[in-house]
Amino acid sequence: MFMQPIPERPDGYHDDGRKQLDPLKWLEDNSYMNPAKLSSGRLLDLQSSQPRAAMVSLVNNSDIVSMVHTISQLEARFNSQKLHRYDWVFFNNEEFSEEFKAAVLNVSSSRCFFERIPKDHWSLPGWIDEAKFAVTRKFLQDTGVGKQWLESHHHMSRWNAGLFALESRLQDYEWYWRIEPGVQYTCNINYDVFRFMRDNNMAYGFNMALLEDTRSFPSLWDRTKSFKLSHPNMVHPEADMSWALHKPKDSQHIIRSASTPAGYNILTEEEEHNNCQFYSNFEVGSLEYFRGQEHQTYFEHLDRSGGFYYERFGDAPVHTLSVNLFLPKRRVWYFRDIGYTHAFCQNCPPHVEKLMYGPEQDLKKIRVSEFSASLRRHRKQLDEHRKHFERERDAPSLYCGHTIGGLDRDNSRLVPYDYKQKTPFHTCIRLWLGGKWLLKKRGWSRQDGVALGDDGYGGYLVDGLETDLFRQSNTLEGDGSVLSPSSQWRPPVDNSESAFSTRLYSWLYFVLMTLIVATMA
Repeated sequence: MFMQPIPERPDGYHDDGRKQLDPLKWLEDNSYMNPAKLSSGRLLDLQSSQPRAAMVSLVNNSDIVSMVHTISQLEARFNSQKLHRYDWVFFNNEEFSEEFKAAVLNVSSSRCFFERIPKDHWSLPGWIDEAKFAVTRKFLQDTGVGKQWLESHHHMSRWNAGLFALESRLQDYEWYWRIEPGVQYTCNINYDVFRFMRDNNMAYGFNMALLEDTRSFPSLWDRTKSFKLSHPNMVHPEADMSWALHKPKDSQHIIRSASTPAGYNILTEEEEHNNCQFYSNFEVGSLEYFRGQEHQTYFEHLDRSGGFYYERFGDAPVHTLSVNLFLPKRRVWYFRDIGYTHAFCQNCPPHVEKLMYGPEQDLKKIRVSEFSASLRRHRKQLDEHRKHFERERDAPSLYCGHTIGGLDRDNSRLVPYDYKQKTPFHTCIRLWLGGKWLLKKRGWSRQDGVALGDDGYGGYLVDGLETDLFRQSNTLEGDGSVLSPSSQWRPPVDNSESAFSTRLYSWLYFVLMTLIVATMA
């Protein structure tokens, strides 16, 4: 039985003095394995207080197959529950075809809106020199910066960076969840993501932090620094930019052997951007924030510089810098528990498909006598588990449809391997989390790692697979819907032989338990 882990707060997280705002406690109290078991009164109460929120997608008519695939997944994992059923809002720079509308309406039980983006939100602004734009597009193409020869890609980056929040259709909503065509949501989501954001005063949520290609936006950080100097009152006093800045020691750490080419964000002073960004293809956010004065003033500052067209100011680095300038860290959330895959980038949360007879133990040490004692104490739970397994075995992917992935997976995927750029000493997500996530094993050497053919990120004491870093649950309460805190579990040493042995022991253990239950029945 899969239940997503509950992440820890990052290092440097400070509450705002309101003790009722405890996101970890909220997740424990508001995660439901089976919302159908909620009382009618409780269900009505939750539905009447539902946040004004929507899933938002920017798509083309040609995305019909990949969009239907994504909608089907998110409906099954989250939105088809009576507790949720949030609206879908689709944006297109052209009119939607009747075929696209019919296909979408066929796979969603929620209201769907199909909006055409106004021309002034999808065209060259008057201050852009078209001849210069044509030259820079050719330059970006020749240097290998992906898709930058396409004018539409520049319009898309600009729209996602700031204009999307101003669309008239979204004025009715306070929260959005960005949904891309062709992505996969690989685990059940057993709580209301929008309600979590609202109740805990969050403004932005992400589930990956990656390195970006420095050739894409060589002047973005300089433009950002000039904005900070001209608008010092807008920078939040508790903002935490430290994780996204190069440190002096990082100047000695280069991911490849050659030096950084001239003109591309060379480290010349302490305060330089390290090119880490939240992967904005997954983001849950407050529309009030992105419509607000701070973000819109910053966006206009960048827009007027021409960086969305003469360079490739992407929405991901723009949102990242905005959030880290104008928000305290406590209003940003890492959705480590939401399984997500988009092309080569993916977030695979740590998870254990648990049996319901009690705390997990080292299967190598369990004795037959302990099996018998556990069976006598928990026969009722085992019977319930057997019934549940029989109901769901034809669709096991409805728990979590992938294996566990380490915290640092795909850290450098947005940077071409043949491009030499300076990189931070730690992976981007670890820099944001801070604290124990940065501790290295004694004797580890980045140079040795690179010599062995990896990207030089490794040797961490905490690899992100240990579920005892998260408060997990396997005890049912009340009507069987809400899960409460329970025991902790640590997986075996992370090596292929041990992982295979653990899977084998787990499988044999489950078969044995099932046979014993069948015999007892």
